Amino acid sequence: MKKFLSLFLLSSTILLRAQIVELCEGKSTSLMNGEYNVMNNVWGASTPQCIEVDLDSSYFKVTLSVHDNGNNVAAYPAIFKGCHWGWCTTKNNPMPIQIKNIESAPFKWIIDTKNSTGTWNAALDIWFAELPTGNDYSAEMMIWLDYHGGASPAGSKIATVEIGGIKWDLYFAAWSSWNYIAFKAITPIENVELDLRDFINESLIRGYLFSPWYLHAIEAGFEIWSDGKNLTTKYFSTNVIETLSPLNFAPLTFRIQTPADKSIVNSPKIEFKWQQTTDPDLDDIEYILYIIGGEKDTIISNISQNSYSFDGTYFLKSNTTYTWYVKASDGEDTTKSSNERTFTTSFTSNINENIILNDYCLYQNYPNPFNPNTIISYYVPKESKVILKVFDVLGKEIVTLVNDIKQPGKHEVLFDDVELTGGIYFYQMVSDNFISTKKMILIK
Repeated sequence: MKKFLSLFLLSSTILLRAQIVELCEGKSTSLMNGEYNVMNNVWGASTPQCIEVDLDSSYFKVTLSVHDNGNNVAAYPAIFKGCHWGWCTTKNNPMPIQIKNIESAPFKWIIDTKNSTGTWNAALDIWFAELPTGNDYSAEMMIWLDYHGGASPAGSKIATVEIGGIKWDLYFAAWSSWNYIAFKAITPIENVELDLRDFINESLIRGYLFSPWYLHAIEAGFEIWSDGKNLTTKYFSTNVIETLSPLNFAPLTFRIQTPADKSIVNSPKIEFKWQQTTDPDLDDIEYILYIIGGEKDTIISNISQNSYSFDGTYFLKSNTTYTWYVKASDGEDTTKSSNERTFTTSFTSNINENIILNDYCLYQNYPNPFNPNTIISYYVPKESKVILKVFDVLGKEIVTLVNDIKQPGKHEVLFDDVELTGGIYFYQMVSDNFISTKKMILIK
């Protein structure tokens, strides 16, 4: 009986070890029926390296490494899912997938680094590109869990952020080939279960990634500068879950610039400037300028640039302090400038101070006649749906300038159509029960 049991245990051990293989040089192999690939990946040195791999699990271990590559990475033995540098996994692989279509991307990684010396890290390496095929990558994101021997990410430290209850130092570099992003755990960890979507979102709001880009591959391995023997992945898994509704992200934060805060303005003609912002979805951005003060607010929409030349001759009161700020809209989400500023007028106003608007009003465009553009202003006393259109003399609609809910106050919109011929045109405002039409003249 004992002999039989011994033979059974021996045969079981041989069976369990039958799927362990050794990979040396630059070889790779598929795991778990094609769900993952594992690669020995010596790319920065010519010194020997080998790993042992369990073909039926995500386990792999560095068994030989004699690298001593100074400040340059010698190798990145890793397991991955997706497509990278021509190698693709074949099972349960939703990549490439656009960032905006990712609901979540959970991953779990258990490593053992206790018996490893030298200079190395344990890091995920995630690749993004503008196109779904090819190797022209737009961004590389690394998530450093553990590190030794003074290893540190490339780029500059930008901030410290908290994701998944863990504090990370965030590094960034804009290389000529792609954006490099790295999250380095402040305290090294060997067992983690997180969502890649959270790291992606942090990068999106900083302008390092864009949602139309494609996620190509998720890798987990060890960057090795020197030694690194015994670095072990005990378990790794990841998945990418597609959303039913593509996500939209608001334009990035920005600041207003001039006029300077608490300025004294000696002319009603004011040049407003602010930082150009970017939309993570690469949508067109409309800027909206808010001038708050006096008895009625002025709101100027449909601005496409990061500046606006405002003529407040008939809008700004004398010796009055105004607050101004800007909002950026991608048509769905809006971001307010991170700062506000004030200015005080010190000129004689042309406003009739005795007129107080309590009803809807459509103003005469200014200038009129005009070439090539003019400003059309209107006032709403309460939150209202406003439709503002331009027609030719035959009543044919030329363009709809406004079709939106507007907040109480005075609003402006720029009319600029270089393709129109000179002549008489009409603009009409409709809001609630209010309808008003005015004439304007284009000179060419």
